[in-house]
Amino acid sequence: AKSAAKWTLDVLTPEYRDWLANLPQGPTQVDDLVEICHGSPFDEDAYIFDELDALRALKVSTRPLCLFGHTHYPITFELSSETIESIGSSSASEMQVQLRDGCKYLINPGSVGQPRDGDWRAAFAIFDSDKWIVTFQRVPYNLKSAQDRIFAANLPQRLATRLAAGR
Repeated sequence: AKSAAKWTLDVLTPEYRDWLANLPQGPTQVDDLVEICHGSPFDEDAYIFDELDALRALKVSTRPLCLFGHTHYPITFELSSETIESIGSSSASEMQVQLRDGCKYLINPGSVGQPRDGDWRAAFAIFDSDKWIVTFQRVPYNLKSAQDRIFAANLPQRLATRLAAGR
């Protein structure tokens, strides 16, 4: 990761480095329904792996839906008045989660470029705010081309080979 971060710093123009540096710190409230963060609503660098981590995050989130990343693992945590439940990654090309009124959600759509759930395909999600449905998607991409570009950039071989394993 360190070598990839250095490579990125070297290839970004000063204009884009400034733009990235001036992005607001998260979490960011998008609207009355959604907030976004990288790691968690309480710490942008925190990892959320299990229901205990998710419960802490959901207690401080300020919107019914908080979208997060960092772990690169697609997962949904639902907090109702009685329980906290999780729905993990799926091998299906598409999976829908219907959000329920009165619950809070913490959702990680996965990763387009570095999935960590054992599925090499790009992972992302689309939120339909009218229907309150989150649709998780998995799509194949030209894996060899992505790996070749990593090799051509002289980045560590591990970054290319891990793409095929999704780990």
